Amino acid sequence: LMQSKGRTVGAPLVQPGSSSSSSVGPPGRPTEMVLRTAGLVLLFAVVPVAEAEEEISTTPVECSISVMLLGSMGFQMLLFYLVNWPDRDIRKYSWRVISQTISIFCAVLLFQGFNGLVEVYIIEGGSPLWEVGVDMMQLVVWLTALQVVLAVTSGAIQEMIGGGEPDMEKVELRVKSWSVLFAHLAGFSAINAWGSLQQKVFPSSPLVSFAVVPIGFVGLFVMYHGYDNVREHIAHMDDGEKDEFEHLWDEETQEAEEDVAGLSLSFLTVQTVRYHISGHLPNQEGIEEWALSISHSSTQCQELLGCGAIFFACSLIPLLLENALHARIHKMSHAKQEWVKRVVETLNNFFTFANAWCFFYGVKWALSATQFTEENGLLSVVLALLLSAIAFVLIFVLDKIADNQLLGEDSELADTATEKLITALGILIGFSWEQSFDTAVGVVAASMKESCPPPVSKLLMSILLVAIVFPAWRLYILKTEQELSADDCEEKELLKEFAHQHRELFMNGDMEEHHLDLAHLKLKHQRRKAHGHAHPSALVGPSGEPLKHYRVTAHGVEEVIESEPPAPKKKSGGHRKELSVHLLPKEITGRPH
Repeated sequence: LMQSKGRTVGAPLVQPGSSSSSSVGPPGRPTEMVLRTAGLVLLFAVVPVAEAEEEISTTPVECSISVMLLGSMGFQMLLFYLVNWPDRDIRKYSWRVISQTISIFCAVLLFQGFNGLVEVYIIEGGSPLWEVGVDMMQLVVWLTALQVVLAVTSGAIQEMIGGGEPDMEKVELRVKSWSVLFAHLAGFSAINAWGSLQQKVFPSSPLVSFAVVPIGFVGLFVMYHGYDNVREHIAHMDDGEKDEFEHLWDEETQEAEEDVAGLSLSFLTVQTVRYHISGHLPNQEGIEEWALSISHSSTQCQELLGCGAIFFACSLIPLLLENALHARIHKMSHAKQEWVKRVVETLNNFFTFANAWCFFYGVKWALSATQFTEENGLLSVVLALLLSAIAFVLIFVLDKIADNQLLGEDSELADTATEKLITALGILIGFSWEQSFDTAVGVVAASMKESCPPPVSKLLMSILLVAIVFPAWRLYILKTEQELSADDCEEKELLKEFAHQHRELFMNGDMEEHHLDLAHLKLKHQRRKAHGHAHPSALVGPSGEPLKHYRVTAHGVEEVIESEPPAPKKKSGGHRKELSVHLLPKEITGRPH
């Protein structure tokens, strides 16, 4: 405004040569101060209007990056709230969803990198049967890698490769992390292999395409039987017996194999369901052409989501049958019991994962039908954010269901249903975020094609990203999830709360010494309970009599009588205990119960 009259911003509002003060220093008269203030206010009011008149052009890439940045920041801050929530069940569910999300994310990203390399340098230019054969070989490679990695990390072949006996507690965490990662890697490899067979051999109709599911089931279990024989042979090579590390290898490997079967066969089934509803068979990765993806009606979305609800209800049937036939199963031979157990677990995983796939693609169909964007990258980011929000809202819903015993008091069915939904939520979030990052990695790889082939650069970036994420997940996230799921979790959580209160009491300068002594004794008692240690009074002295615990007070030497701390208050439904107990009474600490 000032420049339009030949002046600069901040110049005096009087004619040159006037006796009024210049722009430097305070104005000389009240009128000049008012005029200058009004000019500045008008200036700042006009400048935004002038800028608003200029159209701000944005590209789809810029929009995608903006949504990703804003959404990621909000998503991360939401995680801080959830993992520090006062309710322990919320914290447990949140850590489990985060753990499932990251394991799925790492596995899919890593497999996509390796598979892209195979497709370009081995499969490209070959016949359909050649593609199916190569994809089947990939499946065998990943399943074999699963066996070898778990054999090493479990300590089952420690004597063969040299080295001392490892610590069992560290081994359990280590083998669990690698088991989950390679189970998902092999699972997506199985999706790729059997999906290739579905695309090349059985694409004529939905019913025909479903034929690959029983074929895949039989094929996987034939391979599992062969791997099981190899494990048994290796386990009995040294002394003819299976030690605890070899049992751990066998158990974790079987659990991983069941995950592979459930993950892959459920995806193939949902492919057939989508084929039946929409009339088009998606590609091996479940991706449709853009014109098809935005053309789904609300009825089709509802049908796919309804199928997901049916799959979830079916996931409870194997458990009910196992409980009903428990006596008959118990009379079977050990080998038959193991076979029945594996089939039941595979069916549980199958229905749980199928529920997740139906919900994922149902929400994706509904979101795509709004046609709010024509960019797949932006759609992936918004879908990931939406599913994340839905998942964390459902965590609170599941907690309320458990608290109010809507599925029965202390019901195994209620716990199983909750665990299955949490697993499904982890798959939803992990797969959705992986697709967003896969798009980003593909774009960066394409921009570097002059210096490095896109498949190679994509694989290198995937490995680098997993190398950063996987150790943090294994050392911190998975460890925390395992601790919250342990049987002694409540006692250890109470010990942590008491330790926190203990620190606050000692930092309080007004707290009396004998109150601190009492708090310290209660903290030691809870520590013994949490770790399963016996009280010193259980020890026997040189004279053969039990030891006694004394303390010196102002009134003399007193014997310390070990007493149980007050039981933690339960929630209304009795689902889990709340940390609502204190080291000292509220009359002393001033803290409300």
